[in-house]
Amino acid sequence: MRLDPVHDLQKVFRKLLAAQASPGTIAELSREAELLDLELPINKGVLLLALALLDAETSFCVSSSDSAALGDVISHLTYARRAGPGESDFVFVLGGKDVARSMRLAREGTLVDPHLGSTLVIEVARLSGEGELILAGPGIETKARLGMGAGRGADLDPGWLEARSAKNAEFPLGVDLLFVDEDFRLAALPRTTLVRRDA
Repeated sequence: MRLDPVHDLQKVFRKLLAAQASPGTIAELSREAELLDLELPINKGVLLLALALLDAETSFCVSSSDSAALGDVISHLTYARRAGPGESDFVFVLGGKDVARSMRLAREGTLVDPHLGSTLVIEVARLSGEGELILAGPGIETKARLGMGAGRGADLDPGWLEARSAKNAEFPLGVDLLFVDEDFRLAALPRTTLVRRDA
């Protein structure tokens, strides 16, 4: 792995923070992905986020047709422990399917500890600043747009946006979403972001 596990992953983490601070902004992880010379059956952008976010003190689960194998890979590289979707700090939803279900099962935190809400990392085929989703809220001057397509040829669950709204209905409880596309681009939808589809 030519990726520097300190400096390059710090860059990934800073890009992630910038994306969360400005929802709808698309961050490029392609340079860091090129340095990741592991041949593994997982999107390198997703793997970069796993390497930057997970450690022995965190828990995760994978929702994918290859969830057992991919969970083994992530656990081996990060030392993070696997848990059920309702107990995980991070939920990796790969392939575009089961987004709504994963969101419903994810941990939303408590009023005392809202930061315990899960972060979902969702694989999509394409991220675009021109799209059907209109974003507003903290970090957005007036409004922003975000478009996305699902990974591996499938559409995102039709009910994912409604599931997100239901999960985040009692602020500060809720879940945060990170989207990674097949070109290693990243966008974030924190729980504070208001999202609606363009009519």
